[in-house]
Amino acid sequence: MPTIIALDVSLSMTRPIPNSSTGGTAVVPENTLTYHQVAMQGINSILDYLSKHARLEFVSLIVYSSLYEMVVDFTRDYDTIRAALHKIEHYDKTSLESVLVAVNNAFRTQWGSENYCQLICITDCGVGMGPSSLKNTIINIQNWKAQCGGAGTALPASVVDTNGTTDSGKGGTAPQPPDNLWVGFAYPCKLSFMCLGSLATDSAFRYGTKLYQQLLDVSGQRGQLFFPRVKHDESLDESALGDATSEQASVGCDDAGGTSHQQQQQQQRQIMTRTSVLEMFDAMCDTNYRAFDATLRCGSYFRLEGPIVVWPAPLPYTARDVLGSETTKLMSRHLEVCGFLALADIGSPMSISRHLILPRHATVTSSATDDGTKQGTAKLPGGKNGHQHHPHGSLSTAEERLETDIKAFYGKSESGALSGDHHHHGHHDHADEGATADVNKESVCVLLHGALKVENMAALVLLGDGWYGFIYSYADGKKKSNLMLNVLPPGNDVVPWLGDLRYLGTLEDAFPGENPSFPIKVDKRSYSQNIVVWIRQAGLQSDIQKVLRHAKKLPEKTQHFYKELNRIRRAALSLGFVELLEGLAHIFEREINTLPMSASPDCALQLAHASIELRKQSNRDPKTIIHAVPTQYNQLG
Repeated sequence: MPTIIALDVSLSMTRPIPNSSTGGTAVVPENTLTYHQVAMQGINSILDYLSKHARLEFVSLIVYSSLYEMVVDFTRDYDTIRAALHKIEHYDKTSLESVLVAVNNAFRTQWGSENYCQLICITDCGVGMGPSSLKNTIINIQNWKAQCGGAGTALPASVVDTNGTTDSGKGGTAPQPPDNLWVGFAYPCKLSFMCLGSLATDSAFRYGTKLYQQLLDVSGQRGQLFFPRVKHDESLDESALGDATSEQASVGCDDAGGTSHQQQQQQQRQIMTRTSVLEMFDAMCDTNYRAFDATLRCGSYFRLEGPIVVWPAPLPYTARDVLGSETTKLMSRHLEVCGFLALADIGSPMSISRHLILPRHATVTSSATDDGTKQGTAKLPGGKNGHQHHPHGSLSTAEERLETDIKAFYGKSESGALSGDHHHHGHHDHADEGATADVNKESVCVLLHGALKVENMAALVLLGDGWYGFIYSYADGKKKSNLMLNVLPPGNDVVPWLGDLRYLGTLEDAFPGENPSFPIKVDKRSYSQNIVVWIRQAGLQSDIQKVLRHAKKLPEKTQHFYKELNRIRRAALSLGFVELLEGLAHIFEREINTLPMSASPDCALQLAHASIELRKQSNRDPKTIIHAVPTQYNQLG
């Protein structure tokens, strides 16, 4: 999930932030920060957050004004970005559309159209001027939507393909937008605007934020505007406000005018501070980079489960049926291992995303007892705090009663140890013991990773209702390997060679005498047949030339001629390449006129018959076969 940080370096970002005002006149001290300096501190806070919570995130830095420049390409070395912040210069006016077009092309070139991107724009919400202004960008998007026939609805970014075209909703293809026009991203992307300014005091900032929000609404882009929390300036005392109010009243203003002036004074007291800006960046990081905490359960025994972190966080999957209705599915917070398969049997099925599975330490909470002291209780997977008891009469089997007794035994022993350490060593010793217990506690991720790596197998995981995935050991380098989650498309029959995943069983489920090998071997493998591959033009030309060579050797090569002809015809119909059939018919008719005098009369007869059969609509079924016409030369009749 790469991240692109776009920093506005227009001249308006060099303005100092007003931190106090008296009588409507701004007083700017020498040590006042500028918008650019606050933006750099915000970028450093983003990098600090990623260094602590998402160290695997790729980050790129782009600066823009009327033009754009990629300062740092995608990297995990955040110190490089920090060093580049001190070398940034300022330029002219703001042009948001230019950087959006540049980001769309650059990300698609390096990461493709299936990866998810986070774009963070840090700006003072300048709207620009002239043809490249934000208002003209919104008008251009609306006009382009009107040309596509969808002016009444927002344009989702998901309908924009890699070529920048969309489905117009009328069964045709929408016109391709110009290269300098941004109509949406060609990949899943979330656009976040970090707005530096005060809505209470800056009218230009309020106007700019409305246009930025309108841009998100018109383009249908997933995104959000973040604002700093405005604080009150305590430097202005009540006497100053009282003098200003009395001065306003002395010039003959009525009560209504005095009230409006007082409200204006109150608005002038609301300022944007460095602390509020950093809090805004922290809120954005918590919203966009929140970890996906889940529980991995392996087997029916209650101890074989543990908390995990799925990174990057899985996105909601939206599926569309043939009628056009959309269904959105969310991954469950409880991942359950259903079984194990060999990696050779799984192969390379189609997947929608891949994620790392990292262990997460369980928290140790403390509850107050009757005597006022705090007693630690470790949260165990068996029930609430590991002490959930059921009457034996409510349990159906003896195995469940035995498992409940084991849960209670381990829960009492661990909670008793924690409480005993607390009474003997105090609160600080209890915290240290809890941290040590988390480190030394067994992890299902470590056990599962070691087993899958040694056995060269993968675990089939249930991600939701009718939604599966595979967990396997993946080595990014030669020294380190991790657990990787491969998410399959929702459905029970998404891997054709495995069949319905709900009906997979173990070797014990096989009938006596049944072949226990998996997958089931067939007598006639598909890959042993002649497969037509037309990736390049030379492959198609060689197949056509082969048919013509057999045609010139008729009637001896009659069977070979029709065998190759039917093979090419089935491949063309399977690919929807029906124009090839008409082209072959023209080639056969031309070959009839160029046959030498020494050629057999059967050549012209068979070529004419083949050209007629290729043009028949009844032969457009791939299952039909074109047979040779019987003649006195080939003795087929």
